[in-house]
Amino acid sequence: MHLLMIREALSGISGSISLVSWILVFVPQLTENYKAKNAQGVSLAFLAVWFVGDITNLIGAVWAQLVPTVIALAFYFCLADIILILQCLYYNYLFDHIFHKLPLTENVSTDGPQRPLLARQTGDAGLPGTHHYSTSQGQSNIDAEEAVSADDTEGNGWASSWVKNTLYIFCVCVFGAIGWAIAWKIGLWVPVPEPQGNIDAGGHIGAELLGYVSAACYLG
Repeated sequence: MHLLMIREALSGISGSISLVSWILVFVPQLTENYKAKNAQGVSLAFLAVWFVGDITNLIGAVWAQLVPTVIALAFYFCLADIILILQCLYYNYLFDHIFHKLPLTENVSTDGPQRPLLARQTGDAGLPGTHHYSTSQGQSNIDAEEAVSADDTEGNGWASSWVKNTLYIFCVCVFGAIGWAIAWKIGLWVPVPEPQGNIDAGGHIGAELLGYVSAACYLG
């Protein structure tokens, strides 16, 4: 394989990895919102501007008759934006409204089984037959144990997050390279020769303007 073919292969693999990355870019946020049943960390105004950018990008791609992968990716972005916006509307407004309309079953009696142990011990301190302990010493021991447990949990969570993110990036690169290899083997990916002479951009001025609008929305 000569140098030009190596360059073409690297270009194809890089493009395929980029395509997989753009396809999966919304998946972590969508999954996190679903697990937490909350989307407070996502700005609805940002999503609205981003959606306008994706819409203009899709219209411009269709208008300019770009390659099918670009049009399909632009359509996927619009679909992912709609799902993310619906998640924000549901979890931040509808879900929250329904939740607050439910009867409050969490308010239990102060003498119930969910009453804090220290509170019960302090309140029962004057009763006959109760054992008196040093609450300050016991509280300091509890605080120390909780601090150690919190540090261990934070350290493990940090390491687990790094491992998970590294594995995620590695899988994206592997799937991108495998996707390019399959596309090349079955003939879906073919090196495109460089165009000769001046490229006629007439008739696509509107698509170019939509591209600028889309870029402005992405930057905004």
